[in-house]
Amino acid sequence: MDTHIQKLIKKFEGKKSLYEDFCLLINKLIENLLIEKKYKYQLFYRIKSTDRLKEKIKRKSKEKKIYKRLSDINDLAGIRIVFYLESEKEKFIEDLQKGLLNIVSTEEFKKNNGYRAKHIIVKMDQKRLQLSEYKKFKGLKCEIQLLSIFNHVWAELEHDWLYKNMHNLKNKNPGRYEIIKKQMKNIFKNYVKKLTSKFESIAKQIQ
Repeated sequence: MDTHIQKLIKKFEGKKSLYEDFCLLINKLIENLLIEKKYKYQLFYRIKSTDRLKEKIKRKSKEKKIYKRLSDINDLAGIRIVFYLESEKEKFIEDLQKGLLNIVSTEEFKKNNGYRAKHIIVKMDQKRLQLSEYKKFKGLKCEIQLLSIFNHVWAELEHDWLYKNMHNLKNKNPGRYEIIKKQMKNIFKNYVKKLTSKFESIAKQIQ
């Protein structure tokens, strides 16, 4: 393994408990907001594993994106919020912008595989960082993924079956792998997108 990658991995492993504390704190702050604003949601959090970090650094290096330091990597701490409705994502971003956290960037993800989500990179706000118990989190970032519930279910299955290639199908039977890949895209287009749209329509009528 490249010396630079080894250094980044070692540095991350030394700071892993700090990232875990940071992620738990962000998770708690967000959960309080979701409860206060009466959202219907599911909330998940995770720290990137060492293996996944190695894979990401190598993959990005091949794409000519070089991480010089840990702070260049936005998703070492990650949170996913699953909303029942697509429109709730935009409402939540508005609530988040009212001073809870410092939003570094917001990006809409629409991948070729059908994945649809909003990714928000956040830091602790300056007011909190002045408090002694939060100073240690200065410079740390967390990626918040916002998905609707149908997108979440589809994305989890697609990630395990195709992206992670859990059953090694891509290597054992490439033809079958491509057929399943095409089927997953069709499911997203013909069912997930339509379901999401229909439930949004009903929600508007009720409101």
